[in-house]
Amino acid sequence: MNLSVLDLTLGLAAAYLLVLALSMRKGSRELHGPWLFLLRAFFPNWKFYHAVALSPRLYVRAQGPDGAWTGWALVYPRMPRRPWHLWHNAAVNLALTHQNLVEHLALDARELPEGADARPLVTYRLVQRLACEAVRGGRWGTVPMLDRPDWPTTVTACQFEVRMELPDHGQTRSPSHSECLLQSPVIRTWN
Repeated sequence: MNLSVLDLTLGLAAAYLLVLALSMRKGSRELHGPWLFLLRAFFPNWKFYHAVALSPRLYVRAQGPDGAWTGWALVYPRMPRRPWHLWHNAAVNLALTHQNLVEHLALDARELPEGADARPLVTYRLVQRLACEAVRGGRWGTVPMLDRPDWPTTVTACQFEVRMELPDHGQTRSPSHSECLLQSPVIRTWN
């Protein structure tokens, strides 16, 4: 029996949808369990349809060789729109995937028991790598993750935090619109 790639792809997609349908019948619309955790990578966080509420945002800061820390800087994808993005928008998709990862970390951190350490979470380690990449000068295509020309050229340590914030819709944020969900320890070395 010789299966084509199309037959195999359609079979795997059907099995995937069957597993999702069976898991949703349990009464909850959220995916739980160690084996279902891997499936959520295929779906964005759709909670933005429910109501305007606090949203997770990733902030980073860096320490220069002199030991001075920079201020906290927001790592949030605000990409310029171009007409060709209707057909090809790899950088925009990457930026939105990074924000989706931050949202998944916020969900995972809220589900932890009181006083539990978030560092063993897979989403925590991925966001840590994302934060370090932003501090190092990472880019989404041609757009830098951080627009901070005043940062030190040599970074000796970094730190990140996830804050829950109300959308500002172009208005100035006040401190009452932001609460820290989790803050990383200082990261001295990273890969």
